[in-house]
Amino acid sequence: MPMSVTSPMIEEANRHSALSRWYRDKRLGQRLTDQLTEALNESLEQVFGYHMLVTGADMGLELSRLGKTQRLFRLVTRAGTDQPFQAVLGVSHELPFATDSLDALVLCHTLNMSPVPHQTLRECQRVLVPNGHLFVITFNPFSIWGLGSLLKRGLSRGRKDARAVSSRRLSDWLSLLGFAHAEPRYFASVSPLGRGRIARLMDRFDRWLVRINSPTGTAYLLHARKRVAAHLDSGAKVERPRLISIPLGKTQEGVPVPRQVTRSQRDGAETTQ
Repeated sequence: MPMSVTSPMIEEANRHSALSRWYRDKRLGQRLTDQLTEALNESLEQVFGYHMLVTGADMGLELSRLGKTQRLFRLVTRAGTDQPFQAVLGVSHELPFATDSLDALVLCHTLNMSPVPHQTLRECQRVLVPNGHLFVITFNPFSIWGLGSLLKRGLSRGRKDARAVSSRRLSDWLSLLGFAHAEPRYFASVSPLGRGRIARLMDRFDRWLVRINSPTGTAYLLHARKRVAAHLDSGAKVERPRLISIPLGKTQEGVPVPRQVTRSQRDGAETTQ
């Protein structure tokens, strides 16, 4: 019997397509796109450099406004994908970039789709330059939407949903890989419901939850930076050991021995002898 083997690239591409449709068709996905676009624009204002890579699902983000890098790459899992920027074929856990070559990385639910999310983060650590920026967008397993998805996945054995990653687990992974990171920012706690006055009240309530950074958000954004080795960026001053002054003894006649004799004094003493 022939064995059917699924390519990791094809499997990841299918997951990306399904998630892209969710962002495009669902009102909650559209709300997330708007909020995350605004947050990324604010965060990437501080990012300067030459190369930035965006991986993961197409969330509808306005990538042309993201960051101030000179070249923007988009990692794709299918050849011939139409992209407004330079497309690079590959998978997230084997990035086709040289070590220390990218100034910034944006992961659009890449960890949710990857079969080996920890290896994906290792690749990010490898390709980023020292002090490079990493922006991770991932689902929150403790949101209302996340708990509902977990329940559906438990009731349906064949269901293949995106795997959410908790902020604590992600923080542990990043710390082990030598990243310094800020606190996660949560978005879209409440799905748009109803119309008219009810919809406006729900929107206002959701904006308030975002403003106080409530951990009930459907997804969160975490900004991390690749730390340089300790001997390069620690700023610690290397102090030389202090010399211990040892007092000199006396001659047998009781005349103290001078602590320092200059060359002129020594030459004069030799002349008089």
